[in-house]
Amino acid sequence: MTGVPYRDTFWNVPVPVEVLLYAGALVALAVFARGLWQRIRLWRGGGPEPRFDRIGERLRLVATEALGQARTLSQAYPGVMHAIMFWGFLALLTGTVLATIDWDITLPLFGMKLLQGPFYLFYEAVLDLFGLFFVIGLGMAVYRRFVVRPHRLDAAARFARALALLLAINVSGFLVEACRLAATRPPWAPWSPVGWALGQGLLAAGLGPGALRGLHLSLWLVHAALALGFIALIPYSYFVHLITTPLNIFFAKLGPRGEIAAIANIEAAEALGVSRLEEFSWKRRLDFDACLECGRCEAVCPAYMAGTKLSPKQIIVKLKRHLHGELPGPIHGGLIDPDELWSCTTCMACVEECPAFIDIVDTIVDLRRYLALSEGALPSTAPQSLQNIQRAGNPWGLPAADRLRWADGLDVPVLAEGREVEYLYWVGCSASYDRRNQAIARAVVKILKAAGVSFAVMQEERCHGEVARRLGEEYLYQTVQRENIGNLKRYRFRKIITHCPHCFNTLKNEFPQFGGRWEVLHHSVVIEGLLREGRIRPTKPIDQAVAFHDSCYLGRYNGIFEAPRAVARSVPGLRLVELPRNRARGLCCGGGGGHMWMEVRSEKRVNLIRVEEAMEAKPDAVATACPFCLAMVDLGRKVLGAEETLAVKDVSELVAESLP
Repeated sequence: MTGVPYRDTFWNVPVPVEVLLYAGALVALAVFARGLWQRIRLWRGGGPEPRFDRIGERLRLVATEALGQARTLSQAYPGVMHAIMFWGFLALLTGTVLATIDWDITLPLFGMKLLQGPFYLFYEAVLDLFGLFFVIGLGMAVYRRFVVRPHRLDAAARFARALALLLAINVSGFLVEACRLAATRPPWAPWSPVGWALGQGLLAAGLGPGALRGLHLSLWLVHAALALGFIALIPYSYFVHLITTPLNIFFAKLGPRGEIAAIANIEAAEALGVSRLEEFSWKRRLDFDACLECGRCEAVCPAYMAGTKLSPKQIIVKLKRHLHGELPGPIHGGLIDPDELWSCTTCMACVEECPAFIDIVDTIVDLRRYLALSEGALPSTAPQSLQNIQRAGNPWGLPAADRLRWADGLDVPVLAEGREVEYLYWVGCSASYDRRNQAIARAVVKILKAAGVSFAVMQEERCHGEVARRLGEEYLYQTVQRENIGNLKRYRFRKIITHCPHCFNTLKNEFPQFGGRWEVLHHSVVIEGLLREGRIRPTKPIDQAVAFHDSCYLGRYNGIFEAPRAVARSVPGLRLVELPRNRARGLCCGGGGGHMWMEVRSEKRVNLIRVEEAMEAKPDAVATACPFCLAMVDLGRKVLGAEETLAVKDVSELVAESLP
C-alpha cells in the first residue's frame, strides 16, 4: 500500500496492548449494559402509556430535534454551543465505528481496507474538523457555566468533571494523532489539519522519533482508558442524556398539546392523581431521566419570573432524584410544596422550550389532581369558583338565566331542535357574564351578521369546566363535560365557533375524549376566512399602533399565531407592533391554570410583567384574542396607571369598529 493513504489502526501499539484494549472494551460494554438495564427497569416500573404509534412521525422528530438540534438551536449561544458539541461527538463516534468496521470486519473477513485512498483522506479531514468543533463547544460550555454562570445553570463539580473528561478524551486523541504524524511524516498528513499542526509543534520542540513513539504509546493508553471509562460511565452519569434525550423525543406526545389525559372510569379508579412514584407512567419516569437540567424551562416560566415558589426545572429534577432514591420521602409535602404546583399557569412555555420534550405541565396537573381529588386541598378562592361551576354553571355563581343577557337587543338566534345552522357560537362564561368581555360577544355577532353567516347560540350552554381540569378537579370536569356534550348532541350544526382559546382548546381537543367530535374554529380563524372571501370589508380607519399579545392556549397550545394578526392588519390605518416575546415565545398573561379564580403568593403579578413589557413598546393599544388575556391586561394597565394611555381590545372588536 506504498503511496496510498490508509489508516494504520494500531501503529506503534504492541499486540499485548491490543489484546488489553479489546478486553477493556468488553468490560466497559458490560458495565454500560448493566447500567442501562438498571435504568430501563426503573422506567418499566411505571404504569402503561401508549407511545408506540406513528413510528414514521416519531423517527422524523428524532431526526429533526435530536440529530438536527432544531429546538436547541432556537437560542443562539447555548444552541450553537450544544449543537457543535453534539455534532462533533457524533462525528467522532461515527469515525470510531468506521475504524472498528475497517479493522475488525472488512479487513479480516473480506480482505478489504475500508479506510484508504480518497475516502480515508476525507475521513481524516472531517474527524479533525469536527473534533476541533467539539473542543470549541466544550470551551464555550465551560465559559458559560463557570464564568458567566447564569442563574438557571448549576456550577456543580459533577458538571466540571464531565466537561473535563470530554476535553481530556478529545485533546489526548489529537495528541496521539500528532505523535503518529510527526513520527511517520506521511505526505497526506495535512489532511488531518489539527493533528498535523500539533505534530509540527512537537517537531519544532525537538522531539525525535524515539521520544515521539514513547509519547505516542503513553498517550494512546491514556486516551483508550479515558474513552473506555467514558463508555462505562454513560448510564451512571450526566452523559446518560445521550441516550435518554433521543428516546424521550422519540416517545414525545404527538397528540394535541392541549389534551390532558382523562382519568378512565373515574368512579372506580383506585388512584386519583399522583402521590407516589409507582403511580407515574413509564413515559413520565423517562421524562424525569431525560432532563438535561439546562434550565430553559425555568428561564421562560412566568410563575418563576413573578417570584413564586415554582421552578419547573426543580420539579423535574427533584422527581428524577426521587426516582433514583436520592431524595426519599413523600412527594407531596416532602419533595414538592403545594404552592409550587398551584403557581403554574399551565402556559406551556416550559414545554415549548424543553429540548428533551418533557411533559412538565401534564406532570404538574397529575400532581394537582391528587391534592384536589384525594386531599380536597384546593388553594385560595378556587373551591368557591368550582362550587359555582357545579351549582350555577359558571365560575361567578351568577344565575343561569342571565347567560344570554349580553345579547339583549341584538336579535341573536338560539338553537332549536330540528333546525340546522352552519355555526354554533359557543360564547363561554367570560363573555356571557363579565361586563367588559361581553363586548367581544357583541362584536362577533356583528361580524357574523354582516357576513350573512348562519349561526345560533345554545340556551343550555354552561361552563365546560376547563378550569376544574387544570386545577386537578377531574371529577367535576367530567361531570359537566358529559352534560354539555349531551346538550350539544340535541342540535344540528356543522361547526362550532368560540372566541375563548380555553373554550376552543377544550371543545376541540378534549371533548373527543367523551364522544363529542365537532369541527371547532377560533373566531380569529373564522373572521380571517370571511375577510379573505370578501364577505366583510373593514373600511373605517383606526389610526393606532397596536401590540398583539399571544394567548398561550391559542398559540403554544394550538399553533394559531397568524390568523389574529391577519385580522388586526385588515383594519385600515392600524399598525401592528410585535412585543419582544411573541408567538411561540409569547409571555403568559397570568390567567391560565385556574389563576383567574384564585390568588397565588408572588413577588410580582405576571400580568404586570406583561403589561410593563407592552408599555415599553409604546403602542396605543394591546390587541388580544382571548377574554382571559383581555381581563388580565386590562387589570394590569389599571394597576400601573396606564388606563388613559393604553387601551386593550379583542381583535374582533377592532374589526367590528371598522365595519361600515
